[in-house]
Amino acid sequence: MTLPKASLDASFWINAHQVGLTSFLPEYFQLFVCSEVEREILHPLTTKGLPVAAALQFQEWCEAKIIARQEPARPVDWYHVGENAAIALAIDGNYVLLIDDQNPYHYARSKGLRVVNSADFVVLLYYVGKLSYPIAESTISRLGLGKHLSRTALAALGMLAQRKGER
Repeated sequence: MTLPKASLDASFWINAHQVGLTSFLPEYFQLFVCSEVEREILHPLTTKGLPVAAALQFQEWCEAKIIARQEPARPVDWYHVGENAAIALAIDGNYVLLIDDQNPYHYARSKGLRVVNSADFVVLLYYVGKLSYPIAESTISRLGLGKHLSRTALAALGMLAQRKGER
């Protein structure tokens, strides 16, 4: 089975790493990153010399080619530089966009892109049995996403738990 290709934004990576979700990503996506997003993720390491765990794992995965580097051909000018680059890469390659910033998430969806935030990913992991309901619920709450994204994911999680008879 071929995994869907996904354009990674810094917001998604940082949040997913913070709550322990990054290890699941290669099972579900072929990950791609552009230089603007890479620069954002590695900023604490390259600019300040801080060995931030999210930056270190990201760097390791790029070196191991778990995350492939790719630049978008056509830019967009919707939000900030990194978000724009991640969005442009998703558009160019018809990739899934992995992004946690609420406004770009909704705007990209309104433009017809396939968009996944880290809370959506938690719901998927619960659905396929990789996370228990209590762990999934706690993880979504710890992500620190906008209220709308969190509420939507928690509602979906609750519905799935009811269908599974776990709630």
